[in-house]
Amino acid sequence: MLVTRAFDAEELLARVSLFYRSLPRQEVSREVRQLEIVVIGHLSRDLIITPESRTETIGGGPAYAMIAPKIGALGAGIISCVGEDFEREYHDTLRSAGLNVSGIQTRGEKSTRFINEYDAEGNRTQRVESIAAPLSPSDILPEHFGASIYHFTPLTAEEISLSVVESLRVGGPLLSIDAQGFLRGIEDGQVIQREWPERDKILALADVVKFDEDELKQAYRTKSELSAVTELFNIGPRMVLVTRDRRGSTVYTRNTQKDIPLVLANSQTDPTGCGEVYTISFLLEYMRTGDVNRAGLFGATCSSFNVETSGPYNFPTREQVERRMKPYSQS
Repeated sequence: MLVTRAFDAEELLARVSLFYRSLPRQEVSREVRQLEIVVIGHLSRDLIITPESRTETIGGGPAYAMIAPKIGALGAGIISCVGEDFEREYHDTLRSAGLNVSGIQTRGEKSTRFINEYDAEGNRTQRVESIAAPLSPSDILPEHFGASIYHFTPLTAEEISLSVVESLRVGGPLLSIDAQGFLRGIEDGQVIQREWPERDKILALADVVKFDEDELKQAYRTKSELSAVTELFNIGPRMVLVTRDRRGSTVYTRNTQKDIPLVLANSQTDPTGCGEVYTISFLLEYMRTGDVNRAGLFGATCSSFNVETSGPYNFPTREQVERRMKPYSQS
């Protein structure tokens, strides 16, 4: 047992219900209630290079939120900032996927642009050509308040400030943080590791935090994984997701540890976005079922479909996910 206090779905759902009842009546509009999840972070104009292909595509965590409507989210929105160079085609793709795109703000000439290059073993080298303007609390619109889940997934450290996170820590919703971007610095166009000065302040606001195993080591350099997770629980999060590339993942709660196997894909095309797909799918399924193991398998299965295509396209339906997940659920 990691710590003494359990974390369960009933507590979360009760908190979300109380939050809805506490809002002034005029704020709880039909549009607000329809946003089950809002994903916050920079969209990007990505170039993905693999040994087999070279592909221009939309990227960034909010782009991978396109899986949410496919798997049954009761409304999904994004909050992001792009430049004037952001392709209208990408904007239309996001909208046609069923996302509420009212939160996409245009400031300045340049959007964030990443060059992701993978070798035959799947190792990634990243370069950055440009960075969009940072998000601010004023980018959060009335229709975003009242969602059940807020998921912060920055690409770089200066993108989302503490004040933006605080703006959505308003009592009821489940608040999730992907640590990846907070641990990234940019130097001469190269992505480098950086310290995270506001780490504890930001994580104290979160219910769920996701690291890959290397990011967890970077954030807690002298700690074993278990001691790092325990320290995280002492700060505030009630659930920690640790992904391990092709070796599955682990979901830690305050009183359980669930190891989630890798779900095999039919082909390996592009791993970009797998962490975002895993986490978004996990959050939605956990809020539906309260079952950590099922939510982990569901997220891993959605991620297995993502790796089969380049970019955030051709996401599976819930039926396809259930079918592929079934043998793992029975093992």
